[in-house]
Amino acid sequence: MTTQDPTAGGFPKPKREFLTSAIADAIAEAVAARHLSPGTRVVETTLAKTYETSRVPVREALKILHTQGILTGGGHRGYRVAEFSREQIAQVNEVRLMLEVILWRDALVRWQENGPSFGGIEAQLAKMEIAARTDNFRGILRCDLDFHRAVCEAAHNEIAYMSWQAIARHTLIIFNIARYRDTDLNLVVTRHWEMFDWLKARIDQGPIDEDEVRALLKDHMQIDRSPVRSPAPEREAQE
Repeated sequence: MTTQDPTAGGFPKPKREFLTSAIADAIAEAVAARHLSPGTRVVETTLAKTYETSRVPVREALKILHTQGILTGGGHRGYRVAEFSREQIAQVNEVRLMLEVILWRDALVRWQENGPSFGGIEAQLAKMEIAARTDNFRGILRCDLDFHRAVCEAAHNEIAYMSWQAIARHTLIIFNIARYRDTDLNLVVTRHWEMFDWLKARIDQGPIDEDEVRALLKDHMQIDRSPVRSPAPEREAQE
């Protein structure tokens, strides 16, 4: 059995504020970037050392990820990274599409009523371009999610946004499974600029049609594309 050190390969360091949530995000990001592969054992003591913190916030982060289905196991057996089935991927994508149609529709309506504010979206596109130029796969994953987050936040629909946030870690992981394998990172940037151009143009074109928002997002998310998976050996983080 091989050993996998979570500090290797650019395993992300969480920010100190909201530590439990930050650790959960960092672990999900490591799973998305394949620094932690399906079947990898995730060890509480190792993560506490990695993040230079006590075991309490790490333990809580692992519980959150277990509840969300990103980790399996628990108890005396410890946790391992879950394998996402085709059915689970389809379910997450279906829910994500439903929520983003609502949130993007509401964002467009607010921009029509109050004037556009694109600073957060443009900032993510700029970061995405840098990530593509430096072949930063993990950075692209994060910028993609944050681009969509910026549009969703602009909707000011708290219920739909909280629901979107609840599957954000799943979405980050599925970006890798279903879309980024063997994909030119510059093409990912181009697709997001095209979406941004569509948003800006659509503001001046009258009442928002939910169906056209759905068609745009469905095409962008490539929901009908079958995910490509390569078998990964079972790994174990150092204790």
